[in-house]
Amino acid sequence: MLAHMSALDLVLPTPRKLELSAVELALTPERAWDLVRHEDLARSSLVKALFALRTLPSRWTGAVEEVELRLDALASSAEHPGFQILIDEPREVVVGAIGKVWQLDIPFVHVDGPAAYAAFAEAGWVKVAWALRVLPFGEQDSRVEIEVRVDATDEASWRRFERYWIVVGPGSHFIRRTLFAALAREYGTPDSREDERPLPGDELLPDATGALTDGITIDADPARIWPWLVQMGGGRAGFYSLDALDNANQASARELHPALQSIEVGQVLPATPDGPDGFEVLAIDRERALVLGGLFDPQSKAQLPFASPRPPRFWHVTWAFALEPLGAGSTRLHVRARAAFSADQRLHAAWIMPVHRLMETAQLHNLKRRAEGRARDGWRDVLEGAGGAAIMVAAILTPFLRSGQRRWGLDEATAARTYPGDERVASPSSFWTHGVEIEAPVEQVWPWIAQIGADRGGFYSYQWLENVVGCEVRNAERVHPEWEVKLGDGLRLHRDMLPLPVVEVERGRYWLAFGAADVAAKAAGKAWVESSWLFFLEPLGPDRCRFISRYRTATSDDLSMKLAYGVAIEPIGFAMDRRMLLSVKERVEGKG
Repeated sequence: MLAHMSALDLVLPTPRKLELSAVELALTPERAWDLVRHEDLARSSLVKALFALRTLPSRWTGAVEEVELRLDALASSAEHPGFQILIDEPREVVVGAIGKVWQLDIPFVHVDGPAAYAAFAEAGWVKVAWALRVLPFGEQDSRVEIEVRVDATDEASWRRFERYWIVVGPGSHFIRRTLFAALAREYGTPDSREDERPLPGDELLPDATGALTDGITIDADPARIWPWLVQMGGGRAGFYSLDALDNANQASARELHPALQSIEVGQVLPATPDGPDGFEVLAIDRERALVLGGLFDPQSKAQLPFASPRPPRFWHVTWAFALEPLGAGSTRLHVRARAAFSADQRLHAAWIMPVHRLMETAQLHNLKRRAEGRARDGWRDVLEGAGGAAIMVAAILTPFLRSGQRRWGLDEATAARTYPGDERVASPSSFWTHGVEIEAPVEQVWPWIAQIGADRGGFYSYQWLENVVGCEVRNAERVHPEWEVKLGDGLRLHRDMLPLPVVEVERGRYWLAFGAADVAAKAAGKAWVESSWLFFLEPLGPDRCRFISRYRTATSDDLSMKLAYGVAIEPIGFAMDRRMLLSVKERVEGKG
């Protein structure tokens, strides 16, 4: 157990107040530790501010005492009690004192060592302990932390401290912020020195005319980020940036695609979905670095192998993605674009560099959201949702078209047929049977409809509208075999609703979800509802089929149920169901 404890846990394990401040520095842990622990900091206003915390009350009374600026100078004795080093470990030092800090001239009590400090329990005192520690941050940098803990030996003393802290606390916070800001200015942070660090791929273009380096910290380990990088490319997963500019306005992927996870050196990842030119894979260091590049001849508008001799007019570029583990499941993604170009391309370079910076920023933030599992609805989802809402409103305002809306995509005879599960809701008060023909055999369509559900592949409908009402849906872009429906599963419509039990499955043909009425409520004359939803595939030939969605519901006669499952559900269902059918068709036929 002790192996997982910090040094502070040994002297003040259960504090009533705990505050942690930190800064990342572009220094190795060894250099950072020498700076904060061993060097002579007498001339540094930064450390002076830190140590001034213990002399502030004395300064208020005019009794200004000289501030000791070396950690080793901190000492406590029976004659001169005060702050002292309790624990001194590699890259962590713990300082503590026991005093009545709310008094202007603070009385302290001396204890001999960390064990005595931890055991001290005499009423009337406050224990203050803080740790200064240095941790590795990534592969080259460090994180400096100050952790402050406070406790009292009795309730009355704690109340006095709380009143004292209302006055002194803001100053304490300010001093620590000032300290770390000054350290960051003087020694630099990993972000501020990102341009200076060597990255994979730099050596491939030693005469680069210009370079742009960006980075972002992602709360995911490299293994979770790497697959998103590997599947990049036009006509692949896109580049997660401004799709209107770099992906022919096709939406970049929001999930991982196993079919795109295999790349090799020499392969060209298309720059756009409709062209052969792109970024040549120059180096792969799995879960560490991916280096792309290209040699382009703007005169002939041709891409040459990266190692080819440069033509008279040229663009020679590298685009490197480097993953640096930071620990605790966090990773720094560094991205650097380097370019060499002929003199006649300077004007092009002048405008392309700020555009690249804009697009790189968007790419990094979108990659972060995807790797952290926070991919959100985009403008396309909102625009489509607005269109879906308009269809709903139109359907509500045209009740005289309701019969056609109930059988959208089907002729009367097909809609009127008997289908599996009809007997479960024999006399529906609201219903629809919608269909779409798909140019593909049923075997290709089945996996898509077999994963429908809010907690699986979504409903392929107006995702933004569904999420506005709290469904938390993410429409699948690919087939997930592990999500295939099975007898006994549940069809979840909303996170706050019980799923409809899956009561029938004929693999490759149909599956049925059915929520039966509450028998007790029905017998007592209370409100009840029962619903069935059938997803049905009908072969129309060897390479063609029809996908039918059939919904039936019956309710009690009270007004609230009639309104919820009658007036509202059919127009909403018409819009959402129609979009679902068309989206499945697009996905199967490769047009989505």
